[in-house]
Amino acid sequence: MRIARFLPLPLLAAAAVSCRDAAADAPTAPAPPLAPSAARSASRSAADPVVIPAPNGFVSTVLARGSFVDAIDATFRIKHHTATRVVHVDDPTQMVMARITIAPGGALPWHTHPGPALVTVAAGALTVVDSEGCEAHTYPAGTSFMDSGQGHVHTAFNGGNVEMVLYVTYLDVPVGQSPLVVASNPGC
Repeated sequence: MRIARFLPLPLLAAAAVSCRDAAADAPTAPAPPLAPSAARSASRSAADPVVIPAPNGFVSTVLARGSFVDAIDATFRIKHHTATRVVHVDDPTQMVMARITIAPGGALPWHTHPGPALVTVAAGALTVVDSEGCEAHTYPAGTSFMDSGQGHVHTAFNGGNVEMVLYVTYLDVPVGQSPLVVASNPGC
């Protein structure tokens, strides 16, 4: 299932304009891969710009979706590169688990998530570009990270030459809503 299939109708139009199928005929230039580290992500600053491919070549398959039956809340402290971000989730509605693949040179659109997203890179390497400062961080296979969601805008792409596979657990996704909320390019 392509990610656009489960976007709400207002976002389908935006996704249709900004996203192309993996079989699109317009090639994109993949960004040069960053040297991965087994323990931590590699990063580039805005002073060392990275080329972000146009959104294309990705598939998101929902593996499971479930409603929380018990009242829960969670607080996460994410010590993310240069700062600590506190994320509070008060009684999330649903949890969604998905498998995302991105072809070499493929990219996701600029987006956020309704709540936090816990990500594990199973194959390849994922480069994430943060809208705050336009810094790029690369996560190689075998690493995990957390995106705070809740309006935190970013994009991600596969700058390598093998298919990249992610497993993502999204928290606080309202019933019937996609875990990917398309956002505007912040100018990175």
